[in-house]
Amino acid sequence: MMNLLKISIPSICLNEQRYALDILLGDFLGLIFEVEIYEGSNIEITMQDSAGKLTLNSSFFHKLHQHWLKQESMPVLPLKTWDVNGSDLSRCLTRDNIPVLYGSPGSTKDKHNWHINLDIFGSAFFMLTRYEELLNRYRDEHDRFPDVESIAYKSGFLDRPIINEYLEILWFHMNGLWPSLKRKKRGFRKLISCDVDHPVDLVANFFFKTTKRIIARLIRDKEPKLAVLDGLNYVAKKFNSDIFDSYRKNIDWIMKVNSEMGNKVTFNFIPIQTNSKYDDENIFNNYKVKKILKNIHEEKHEIGIHPGYDTFKNDFLFKQSVNEFKKILISLNIPINDLGGRQHYLRYDVSKTPNLWDNNGLVYDSSIAYSSMTGFKSGVCYEYRMYDLVNRKPLKLKQRPLIVMDYPIIHDESLGYSEASLNRYLYFKEVCKKFNGDFTLLWHNSFFIHGSDRKFYLEIIR
Repeated sequence: MMNLLKISIPSICLNEQRYALDILLGDFLGLIFEVEIYEGSNIEITMQDSAGKLTLNSSFFHKLHQHWLKQESMPVLPLKTWDVNGSDLSRCLTRDNIPVLYGSPGSTKDKHNWHINLDIFGSAFFMLTRYEELLNRYRDEHDRFPDVESIAYKSGFLDRPIINEYLEILWFHMNGLWPSLKRKKRGFRKLISCDVDHPVDLVANFFFKTTKRIIARLIRDKEPKLAVLDGLNYVAKKFNSDIFDSYRKNIDWIMKVNSEMGNKVTFNFIPIQTNSKYDDENIFNNYKVKKILKNIHEEKHEIGIHPGYDTFKNDFLFKQSVNEFKKILISLNIPINDLGGRQHYLRYDVSKTPNLWDNNGLVYDSSIAYSSMTGFKSGVCYEYRMYDLVNRKPLKLKQRPLIVMDYPIIHDESLGYSEASLNRYLYFKEVCKKFNGDFTLLWHNSFFIHGSDRKFYLEIIR
């Protein structure tokens, strides 16, 4: 019989507190608990038929109560740091110190009781819900919240799963008080995906665009072999052949190498064109794409949705995209249960986009990531249920945070195809392993241009 925990919470922001408790204690740790409301200021945890009490700072929820979606509820920079060097806690973390989002560093013990100064549940709510994105209205040229504006970037912890680390601090103290308490066993997962922005190379259908690309291959990239292949692809397209189409061939290669390693890949497709500049023309219903979809299904990989550029806060376009997506899959006898995917260009509005996914019956989304910087945007490498910050309630929709993708490390972080670049990919994989989490990897089928791309990819997916 599992141990029953009793959680006493302050009589404020009840939905927000319950959400944080459900995610951390229920979903992440797999513990059984009941909640009662009391007039204290801390969150208190006790265990049935056992001595001892664990209390935790809950300053964030008190700030929320007074300053919901106001600047006063944000963390105060620079953040304080909890130094755990030399303590047993250091084994639980990625480094010997950890930033404190809310509350203060350290914990104190008094006989059978323990108090954690760090506000673990409030900090988790802040990071998992992407609360800061509703307060900070800075956006990039694609209307995305920029990495450089985030608390994680400004405080230097974007490359560590801070909520996983907070969870381990919580468990360290709970297990210290109640050694008989058992947490849920988790296993490391590789969640590999491919956003198929271009199922086939449409540039090869046009002489001017092909010529421009060939010149770029020769002058900019110094890749004469690629220039020749582009020319051959253009000629083959005149005979309706994809024999030299690298985008199409890469899909088969991704399936092959992952199947050999026992991995399953999710291929996300754009159902309809919503923006002529950033989406390919409507080819999802084309017989060539249908053949690709059938092949993916037959090879026992998965198919996901990649809603187009203008869908992320447009009810009509999003619904139209989902309906078209489901219609084509049904026509091919491909199951539409447990559908998920990722937003094109990672365009995301936390006040709108999660509700679109939830309202249209999609099970999971994997869009929480920055486009130009790798890391743990929501501070976690576990799948979790999302929260509606507008209506202040939990959603059914699950989030699979995207940890690593192809472009940022090689180009935006200016590491190129170097050993340092490969080591950075592998660093994130090892961190996810440390916490028995999900290593969520995205590599576009259109990104395999140089030989180093395949070399890197093979090392990462092992």
